[in-house]
Amino acid sequence: MKLKFTILFFIFSSIVYGQKFYTSDIDNFYQAFDLACNDTTNAQKIFDKYYFKKGTKGLDDFYKFKIKDKEKFSEKVIKGKEFYASIRQELKNVSKFEDSIIKNYNRFTEVYPKAEFGDIYFVVGRLSSNGTISKNGLIIGTEYLSKTESNSKNWNSSMLNNIFDFNHIPITVFHEMIHFNQNGMVRENNLLSYALREGSAEFLTELFTGKTDGDYKAFQNREVVIWEDFKKEMYQDKSISWRDENEPLRPRNALYWAGYLICKSYYENLNDKQQAVYDILNVKNNLDFYKKSKVEDYIIKHFK
Repeated sequence: MKLKFTILFFIFSSIVYGQKFYTSDIDNFYQAFDLACNDTTNAQKIFDKYYFKKGTKGLDDFYKFKIKDKEKFSEKVIKGKEFYASIRQELKNVSKFEDSIIKNYNRFTEVYPKAEFGDIYFVVGRLSSNGTISKNGLIIGTEYLSKTESNSKNWNSSMLNNIFDFNHIPITVFHEMIHFNQNGMVRENNLLSYALREGSAEFLTELFTGKTDGDYKAFQNREVVIWEDFKKEMYQDKSISWRDENEPLRPRNALYWAGYLICKSYYENLNDKQQAVYDILNVKNNLDFYKKSKVEDYIIKHFK
C-alpha cells in the first residue's frame, strides 16, 4: 500500500512526512549579499547580522561543520560575487524539488518502512560541501548545486567541473537522507567502515533515484588497481587520502566508490532485496558484511 501524504505550505517552510523544508536561509543570504556588495569593508559584520544571526538551526550546524570561519566566508563570497549573483534565481527556486523529493521518499518507504525523514535546510555556504546531516536534519549547500546552461556561460573551467547541476538537488537530498537513517550501522576507525557508510548512501541513492550523488567516470579502466590498494589499506584508520584526490593513485572520493561496490555486490547476491536494503543500512559487523558481499567475485566478473 502506498503511503498517503499531505503538503501544507508556509512562508518559509512546508511540512512533508512530518518534516519541514526550510528556504529562509537563502533569502537571508541574498539580503546580506546585496548589503555586503555595497559595503565590502563591513562584509563580515553584515553577513553575521543578516545571515548567520538570523539563520535556522540547520545553518548553525552547517557553519559549525562546513563553513567554520565568518571572515573566510565573507572573503569567499565577495571575491566570487559574480558567481553568487549568477545563481541567485536558481537558489530562490529550490522549493520546486519538493515533489521529486517526496516521490523518492515514497519509493524508499515502501521498502524500508522504518525510515526517518529529518527537516531539510537549504543554505548557502562557501563551496565547501553540497550536503551534510546533524541531529536537526539534512543540510544542503545549495551554491554547490546550482549549475544550469544559462547561468554558467561565464564560469571558469574549475567552476564548470566542480559545481553540480541544479537538478541534482533531489539526489543529494536522498544521499543525506540515507545518512540520517544509518544509526544502526556500527562505526569503526578504519577505511572499510568509512567506505561502507558513504558507499551505502551512494548505492541506495542510485537504487531509488537512478543516480549516485558522486561522479565516478574517472575510475573507469582503473578499477582493479584502485581496488587492490583499497584491500591493502581497508583496516587502517584512513579517510582523507581516500576522500580527496590523490593522483596518480586514485581520483577523488575513492572510499565512496569502494563502499558502493561492496554494497552493490551484497544487494545483487541476496535474493530478498528488502532484507538487503535493511542489512545495508544496519551493518553490525563490517568485516562480516564485506565477506558476505562477495565483492571480490564482483570485481573479477566486471573488471578483470
